[in-house]
Amino acid sequence: MIVCSCNVITDAHIETVLVDIFSKPDAPIPTPGLVYRELSKRMNCCGCVPLAVSVIYERLDALERRGQICRFRCANIRDKLRLIVNKTGGKQTVTVEAADSCSGVGSIRRI
Repeated sequence: MIVCSCNVITDAHIETVLVDIFSKPDAPIPTPGLVYRELSKRMNCCGCVPLAVSVIYERLDALERRGQICRFRCANIRDKLRLIVNKTGGKQTVTVEAADSCSGVGSIRRI
């Protein structure tokens, strides 16, 4: 599926980048900007950002379920997002569900 028509970025490209990002120590929060930089691309019209965010977190969940990325790293990213939401007083449009680091249960959804 094409996520960004300006740069012809697909969901498969995003998934590949996520595996690369999560193979690094202390993986950063995977934002659209980070993903685009890893692909050596720049955002043009930014109309793809909402879809890119959805695809990033859907792919993270899928990679975690398939065991391609560490569930503990995903839990760490969820914790970082939770801190950001708490620091901003919950004014962000992000819902973070608790993740059990032992079972990997939990998800991150953007609303």
